[in-house]
This record gives sequence, C-alpha cells and structure tokens, in this order.
Amino acid sequence: MTHDRTIDARTIRGQGILVIGMARSGVACARMLKQRGADVFVSDAAPASKLTAAIGVLDSLGVRHETGGHTMSSLDSRDWIVTSPGVPPDNMLLLEAKRREIPIIAELEAACALFNAPVCAVTGSNGKTTTTAWLGSIDAAAGRAIQVGGNIGRPFSEFAGEMTADQCAILEVSTFQLEHSPTFKPHVAAILNITPDHIDRHGSFAEYVRLKFRLLANQTAGDVAVLNADDPVIVAYESKNRTGRAARWHFSERRLTGAGVWLDGDFLRYRSYDDEGMIPGSDRLCPPGRHNRLNAAAAVAMALADGLMPDAIEPGLTAFTGVEHRLEFVADIDGVRYVNDSKATNPDSVAKALESFDRPLIVIMGGLPKGTSFSPLAESIRNRARACVFTGSARDILRTELGGVVEHRVAELFSDAFEAAHQLAQRGDVVLLSPGCASFDQFDNYEHRGRVFKELVGTLAAERKS
Repeated sequence: MTHDRTIDARTIRGQGILVIGMARSGVACARMLKQRGADVFVSDAAPASKLTAAIGVLDSLGVRHETGGHTMSSLDSRDWIVTSPGVPPDNMLLLEAKRREIPIIAELEAACALFNAPVCAVTGSNGKTTTTAWLGSIDAAAGRAIQVGGNIGRPFSEFAGEMTADQCAILEVSTFQLEHSPTFKPHVAAILNITPDHIDRHGSFAEYVRLKFRLLANQTAGDVAVLNADDPVIVAYESKNRTGRAARWHFSERRLTGAGVWLDGDFLRYRSYDDEGMIPGSDRLCPPGRHNRLNAAAAVAMALADGLMPDAIEPGLTAFTGVEHRLEFVADIDGVRYVNDSKATNPDSVAKALESFDRPLIVIMGGLPKGTSFSPLAESIRNRARACVFTGSARDILRTELGGVVEHRVAELFSDAFEAAHQLAQRGDVVLLSPGCASFDQFDNYEHRGRVFKELVGTLAAERKS
C-alpha cells in the first residue's frame, strides 16, 4: 500500500469514504466530506444510546452510519478511510483496511488536503494546548485573521471550509493525528518537548519520537521549525535525523546563538536573523510556572518566525491568562486553594505542575495508566506534596511506585478521592488535581474529569457557605 497518498479535492465527488468514530472530529469530517460530494459512511463501536447527538447531526446531513460495533461490509466500495484521533491502531476496520490496501488518513490530513489554508502547528508531550492558545492570543491581538483548533477545541475539519484566503489556522497536533497525515505541511511548526507518553498506543518511545518529528517531514525551505534547544530527546534526534528542509528557530532557558527566544531573568529575549532585543511585556506573564515561560517563549518564537514584529506581540502575550484544565484556579475555600490540572495526563506534566507551587500540596493522581512509570515523580512528590490520593485504574500502580514516598490515601472512585483530599487539606494547602493518567476509566475525556472536579469544588463551597 502507498503510504503518502491523500484525498484529492478535484476528484472527491462520488468517492466512497468510511469515517471511523463519531466523536466531534469524526462528525465534523463527515459533514465536510458530504458537503464536498463524497459518499460518506460513519462507523462507531459505541452503542447508539451514547451517540444521540452525533446520530442526529448525521441524520440531518443524510449520512449513513452504524453504531454498536463495526461491520466488515462497511469497507466495501470504499476508496478512503478517515480515522478520528481516538480510534486505536488495532481497530478491526483499520486492520482490515490495511489488508485490503485501502488508504487510511487522519481527519486532520483530510481537512488540509481539501482546503489548502496556511497552518501553524504545535506538538509536544506537554504544553501543546497552552502554547497553541497563547499563539492564538498573540496573533489575534495583533490583528491577524486566524482560527484556533485542531486537537484543542474545534477539529480543523469543522472550520477549514469557512476560512478565507487571508486566514491562518493555528492547530494543536497530536501523534494520534500524525500517524495518518502523510502530506501535512505546516508553514510554522513547533515541537515543544518529548517525554515518554502514549507508549500503550505507539508501542515504543522511539516510534513516539518519530511521529512527533513527522510534523516537520514535508516542510520546505520557505517554512520554519521551532524546537526546544534544551530537550535532550529533540537535540539527539535532530543531530541524527534532519527532518524536512525548514529553517530552524529555537527556544531555551539559556542564551541562544542563532534565531530564537530565550529566558533572560524576568524577560524573554529574542534574536532573529538581523535583530536582537527584549520582548516588551514579557515580565508580566500570567500562567504560573517556569514551564509556562518556556511555552510563552515557543509561542513568541513562532510569531516572530511568521513575521510578527516584537512590539505587536506584547498585547496578546500579556492578555493571555491560561486555559481551562491547565493549572486552573477554581476556588479558595477556608484557606485551601483548589486547582484543576486535569490535562496533566503523563508524569512529566505532573512534575511541572508540582514545581509551579510554593505551598504544600495535596495531589489527586490516577485514572487510566498509559504504560509509563510514575517512579521518576518520587523526588518531586517528596519535596512538594504533603499527601497524595491515588484513584482510578492506576491506583494500585501509584501506591506501589509512590506510596512509600508520602502520606497517601487510595480511593477507587473519583468523588471519594476528592473527599479524601478535602479531609487531608489544611489551611494554606493546595488541593491539586494533576492525574498523570488518561481519563477514560471513569470519564469521557480530561475535560469531563476537570468539569467534575470543579463541580465537586462548587458543591463544597456551597456547603461551607450554608
């Protein structure tokens, strides 16, 4: 099977396309393909009772579908398979499609192939959403015509057809999307960092790293790649595998000799090919933590590399206050701060969250494990946390690897874990939800988990007032 093929906008009318998955990206992609004249069929293994809204949309579009399981007949007369990010590689339809040599592409690839809009893309193990949203804030405040989405908020296929010629898409991109995006070519692309994650999906760390660098594979000399000069995995891979032909910009905690942005005391300093200076307002960044200063440096480097002047960066840089579920302050109740960091779905992200506070922490961890070890967190837990509560499917693993480090409780259900954290907390503490795991054992996604945490905090606050 040819792996570098993609849908052709000129010949899509009448082609048979199977979309796997009825999540938001799958439904958006089905709508996009249907509007372009394709013969679309959508398949999802979940029961119809859990897909009521999606089914309603597909019915209104006249798109045929199946739920409650996949049938092999759905592959018949299909020219293409489009897969949603959440569909695992061992999905029976994907495996059979490979056997039949039916081309498989991601929803992201389909949208980019049909609508040739300029793209700025961000990937990395941690910080993707914050950096993507921060770049969006910078560009919007500077008066640029943009749309922000991808793996954050709106799928690209939901708004690609609405974009005008002068607009740019700023997209968060995951390895799940890059698995099947053979021709995806962002004009400006950033790889923030690479630490072990999604090993359960990709099989090895080496494959995970390779997929991250696939973001740069199709870039040409007129494009720009923004890379973390401090990340040992990125540096090592770059030294052995120069991916794509884009110019390189970097960001770092230390002074750079080439084009890029670095931390200089409370400020961000930049160097372009013909200029050097401070970024105005960069001493007034809002989201806490040194890792967020690096996220800001990456966003600024992308903006500069895409032609924005330093003075134009300040308004959007300083106006940004963070995003939901990322070190999100929820409430202060009786002197205890409650912080929602539900997006922390791997140990490295938890470590960065722990480093962001100078108050004692009660940390709620757990969920669905992703095949990575929690042992590297031991020192940070010992230094930063007063206690931990382990919950969900990973609770026994967490207790084994971290239970001897700090006082801890174990609770199977998330609501019980929250109650245990509340009981452990004392005035001056921070109750931090930073799970280090996927959410799918008890929740639809990390947003659902974060919303439940905030609802529990709200209920507690109401009880204390009464």
